[in-house]
Amino acid sequence: MIRETGKIIAIEKQNEKTIAVIECISKSACSSCHNGSSCGVGVVAKAFSDKSHQFEVPYKEGMEVDKFVELQINNGDLIKSVTLAYLVPLLFFIGGALISKQFYFINESMLILIAISCAAIGFVFTRFFSHKLFPQKQLNKIISSELQK
Repeated sequence: MIRETGKIIAIEKQNEKTIAVIECISKSACSSCHNGSSCGVGVVAKAFSDKSHQFEVPYKEGMEVDKFVELQINNGDLIKSVTLAYLVPLLFFIGGALISKQFYFINESMLILIAISCAAIGFVFTRFFSHKLFPQKQLNKIISSELQK
């Protein structure tokens, strides 16, 4: 179970449903490393650190603006989403390269272009399929019932 703390920034009414808008700030792993000042990756991480992400979850009793909630993501759901996000486009890329390699009249630059195009199709497929695999109602499992003060 992966846990993260998020802040409720708004509570809105949408189509007879009440939702809470939660903001989480992702931190770079480099912030905990002691070599951050001498590492090239640490310098780049400082430039792009602390990104905020906002998403909507169903409202639960006791939620208030400016309160913090603990979010929990199941390890199985995390593995499925990571596999879908990274492996599917990679398989489309490799498949596109292997299929186009079978045609002898295609040169190397065309093969690369076809493989990249297939990877782009893989990303579109992933985007469409992720809505089917992870419906919006599944966010009910993410919110912890305990609110922090």
